[in-house]
Amino acid sequence: MRTRIKICGMTEPDKVKAAVGMGVDAIGMILHADSPRVISVEAAKEIRSEVPAFVSLVGVFVDCDALRINQLSQSIGLDLVQLHGSESNEFSQELDTPFIKAIRARDETQVLAELNSYPSARALLLDPYVKGQHGGTGKRLDTQCWPQNSEQNLILAGGLSADNVASLITELKPFAVDFNSGVEDSPGVKNLDLLAAAINAVTSS
Repeated sequence: MRTRIKICGMTEPDKVKAAVGMGVDAIGMILHADSPRVISVEAAKEIRSEVPAFVSLVGVFVDCDALRINQLSQSIGLDLVQLHGSESNEFSQELDTPFIKAIRARDETQVLAELNSYPSARALLLDPYVKGQHGGTGKRLDTQCWPQNSEQNLILAGGLSADNVASLITELKPFAVDFNSGVEDSPGVKNLDLLAAAINAVTSS
C-alpha cells in the first residue's frame, strides 16, 4: 500500500495549488496554535478554494474549544481536524469532523499508552517531543518510539525532507508522512523545489 503525503503549515493558496498538482493527499493549515504558521479564517477559505475533491483539507488546533473547532470546520469546509494539544478521546466526541490525534513522542512506552487512548481517531501522528512546542520544530523522531506491527493508521512527522524520508518509509512503513519545516525557506513559506523533491522521494520509495 502506498504511503500517503500530507503537507502541513500551508499558508499560500498558490503553493497549495502547486502541491495538489504534485499529487499530495492532504493539505494542513494551522488555525489555532502558538505558531508562526497560523493563518486567518479568510486565508483558510482561500486555500479551501484550491483543494479539490479527493484531497483532504486538515485544520490543526492546539487545545481549542470544541465549539470553536466545529464553527471553523463548518465555515471553512474542513475534511479533518488535527488535535495537537492535550485533548482526550472524550473531547473528540464533541467534534462534528473526523480527527487525527498528534502524539508528542518521548519513548515507546508512552507512545503505546497514548495510541490506545484514542480509539476514535482516523489516524495518529507521531511527532518528536520538544518542551513547550507542539510541532514544526524540525526535530526528527527517534525511531525507537515507533510502534511495530500496529494496526492503526500512523503518520510519521518531524524534520522530514527528501534527504531522509525514503529510508524512514522503508524502515517504519508509515500509513502517511507529514512534511513541514523540511520543505520550507522559513516558517510557513514552502519551497516548491524542496517539496517536489520530497514528494518524488516518497513516490519512488
